[in-house]
Amino acid sequence: MLPRPPFPPKILAVLAVFALAGCQAGSTPRGVPSVPQIGADLKCATGDHGFEDQQAGWGFCYPDTWRYTERAQAYPSPRELDLTFDITFAPSPAVACPNPRPPGTGACPGDFAFMILSTYERGSSADLASWFDANQKTAPQLEEISWGNALEAARLPDGRRVALTPHQVVIMDLHSGLLDLETEMSSRLGTWKFSY
Repeated sequence: MLPRPPFPPKILAVLAVFALAGCQAGSTPRGVPSVPQIGADLKCATGDHGFEDQQAGWGFCYPDTWRYTERAQAYPSPRELDLTFDITFAPSPAVACPNPRPPGTGACPGDFAFMILSTYERGSSADLASWFDANQKTAPQLEEISWGNALEAARLPDGRRVALTPHQVVIMDLHSGLLDLETEMSSRLGTWKFSY
């Protein structure tokens, strides 16, 4: 006499149907990434990428032709976080650049620039003028500007921009090399999101 299989054939057939059904494409929900997508909640224009730093409390859009190296330096007293970006123009596919380069050519592969974004505690300062009075040796002349969702923003005489948020002050310092950061970043000030 032959031994009996551990499961009757009908049960094996039902299990096989369920196994196949689990492998079928359909309207089943997809998994959510376990790692937050950088800049996913920013409203960047087509062709731009988003950068967001949760610790610093801000994010912005930048051209997809940029490649950057980021460095961070924190200072305990007064609390400050400096993020520096070495930025290189690296379009894909690479484009040829005339040699010699006539004025107004635009960016060429390998052009570079440097940006510093400093984040400070706001403390009890009611506005930018009082923050500068409390934290700097002299209060600079402030030219009011619009910068993302900042409560108050200004451009300083040296070209730096400063934003006041509910809990922080952010200063953007652009150092254009062959890459024109001033044009690229000033046209994207509206994309900034300050989260606290």
